[in-house]
Amino acid sequence: MKIDLYRIVVFLGTVWGLTFVLLMIDTNLSDPTKFERSDYVMHFYIAGYVVGTGQASILYPTPNDPSLAESPFNQIAHSLLPHLSNDAISVFGYSPLLAWVLFQPLSKFRPHISLLVWQVISIVALVFSAVFLSRTSKVKSSDILFLSSLFLPIIATLWNGQLSLVVGLFPLSAGYFLLRKNHPAVAGFVWSFLILKPQFLPVAAFVAFALALSRRFECIGGIALGIIGITAANMTVVPVAVSMNWLYSVKLIEFIFSSGSYEIPTHLMTCLPVNLLLALPIESRATFKWFTYSAAALLWLAALWKCKKTAESNLDESLKIPLILTVGIFLLPLTSPRLLYYDLCLFLPAGVILLGKDWLPSQSVSLKRIALIGWMSISVYMLVFMNVAARVELPLVLEFILLILFADLLRRIDRICVATQEGRL
Repeated sequence: MKIDLYRIVVFLGTVWGLTFVLLMIDTNLSDPTKFERSDYVMHFYIAGYVVGTGQASILYPTPNDPSLAESPFNQIAHSLLPHLSNDAISVFGYSPLLAWVLFQPLSKFRPHISLLVWQVISIVALVFSAVFLSRTSKVKSSDILFLSSLFLPIIATLWNGQLSLVVGLFPLSAGYFLLRKNHPAVAGFVWSFLILKPQFLPVAAFVAFALALSRRFECIGGIALGIIGITAANMTVVPVAVSMNWLYSVKLIEFIFSSGSYEIPTHLMTCLPVNLLLALPIESRATFKWFTYSAAALLWLAALWKCKKTAESNLDESLKIPLILTVGIFLLPLTSPRLLYYDLCLFLPAGVILLGKDWLPSQSVSLKRIALIGWMSISVYMLVFMNVAARVELPLVLEFILLILFADLLRRIDRICVATQEGRL
């Protein structure tokens, strides 16, 4: 009797996924204070409350605040969340438009109920992402959904109420679906919403630039038009003073990372440039920062040039976009100046693409190996940092694994394009 390993894994994912959702709901309702230190309650809920109660002027830290701990925003968080420990610092670093549009309505609920509603919204976004990815592959949407529960960044994102699924994975998957259906301008417009989760925008920009270099400008035009529209909406909805404070807070956060003024959760930082700097003494970071970011920019440009060649190759159109998108996703943790572990949920589309059934047998084995090693390394990393003292070396190990896989991916793409050129595919 032949054992179907794939169906067994899908079954395990189904059981674990449903169990996790029930556990999340039960924990929330049985112990409302359990999630007070979650990212959603401590940061996003407070942002919605501040805007909803007419206190938008304190949404971001200002130059007049003695410290983040003494900022009005943090003080309100501690008054609303009595079980929040004294060392916890509440701060909101995203676009003020999110506070107005998403979190202000949700702040009408009690904190734990608001989180539960947000978790439901995140699950709905994950379901739609699975549907979009299914429409561009030969994998059932239900399989993608339940297999995603075995990919731990998605579990961590749901548990902490992070943004990555709603304003990250969902628009990325929707734009990818539209691009595959030959609607590049609309795809670019949808991808422009990633500006609300700016860590993810470089992936969309990478694909759009690769297409633009091969004289296909519709996608990058859609992104530009969408960003202009979102900026206009921000200027219309948000007071100018609040937007100025937001820009100041971006600079402040950069100073915090480079100066070591506050303790940084190094185990959650999963971006190679920053982790390399964090491994250095504080006084050396400013000196080496530009070397590190310059190397990241060169890596980005080299990959862009490689994907431009892929876009201009004789490879079938149905394979070009998936490969370019996958390269952009693998590139993100190797070049991004800010990326948290939750954000690695973005590797879900890359896994679906590489594990899909669109590849010839000669290509399939190596591409599946890259996907499986990548997914397993990312998931195992979470199990490690949950049980080991936080050290900057931990994320560096993960990032060097992803760097090796990235180099192997580029090599495989080269072979696929060469084989196409020689008429073997």
